Amino acid sequence: MSSDMASICSQDEPVRLTPSMIPDACNFDAKDSSFFNKWRELPSPEEVRRKTEEQWIAGTCLDKRKNLTSAGRYMRPPLAVFEHIGLVVKWGVLVNIHEAQSTYAIYHLLNGRVPVPEVFGWRTDGDEKFIYMQYVQGQTLEEAWDSLQPTDRGIIVRKLRIICDNLRQLEQDPSDKFIGLHRPNTFRVSMICISDILLGNAMRTSIYDRVFTSHTHEVGPFTTVHEFHDWFTFLCRKPMRDPHSVPIEPFRYDLPDDSAIKFTQGDLHRSNIIISFSKPYRVLAIVDWEQSGWLPEYWEARKMEWTVNDKEWAKYPPLILDQYKSTVEAWWWYTASLGC
Repeated sequence: MSSDMASICSQDEPVRLTPSMIPDACNFDAKDSSFFNKWRELPSPEEVRRKTEEQWIAGTCLDKRKNLTSAGRYMRPPLAVFEHIGLVVKWGVLVNIHEAQSTYAIYHLLNGRVPVPEVFGWRTDGDEKFIYMQYVQGQTLEEAWDSLQPTDRGIIVRKLRIICDNLRQLEQDPSDKFIGLHRPNTFRVSMICISDILLGNAMRTSIYDRVFTSHTHEVGPFTTVHEFHDWFTFLCRKPMRDPHSVPIEPFRYDLPDDSAIKFTQGDLHRSNIIISFSKPYRVLAIVDWEQSGWLPEYWEARKMEWTVNDKEWAKYPPLILDQYKSTVEAWWWYTASLGC
């Protein structure tokens, strides 16, 4: 993957994601990746745990917001960085292999158009998952934002617009229509079938989205966008004694059942956008694809808006994504009703 933003160009033609492109395995080594051109094997899970603990004790973790707890269960531990071999490892109980598979697919299908870390492999060790990726040396847009000049901010935002437009060119194979769980011994792009297009995450399992944190086990499959919207808007009624006795809210009809389905990153927060340390500023990588998947086309804009906590930044998301303004009030009403 080139880190030079001059190489990131618009993608005019759709790019098809088919099931055979991504390995379906609990443990996988990307032997054709750049890592294995230099090194024989990936660090073991135990080596990753030790590295994280060393960096946490030394105060050198990349993300100062994450901690190792004394409880012994590493829910969201800091990344383990093996800088000498260009490797970073995301791991923990809450890490899901589908994030690795989505990132792997984006890297191989949209290389030069949607910058993501190269995925070198993944591991499962008990209930902990380990994603081995390219160490992208840069700073997050969140870290850099206050020091950026307006012209630099504008340049970065325009590049992000191109990247997001390119991502939305990803499409499914219309000849491979399916719903439900994994087929035995095959990899499937996980989903909900919607008018011959699949809605869901990239691993044919329930959609993982923090909007639905309390309902992850029941998020799909659905056979239509209409069915998905009915499920989403019914969640606020579930605690009621007689939920079906309450009239349907007018907001329900502001969620378009004829929405196109687009591959969605799901968490375009500034902390997940890596840029270069100095001018000319370049977008080096979009990271954290754990909430990615096939969702209604307006979902990315609503989720990006959901992460905005800065008035200055708030004016830029509309320059990056189409806004689908008719969905704003309804989406916010229903997510607020879930306590989001």
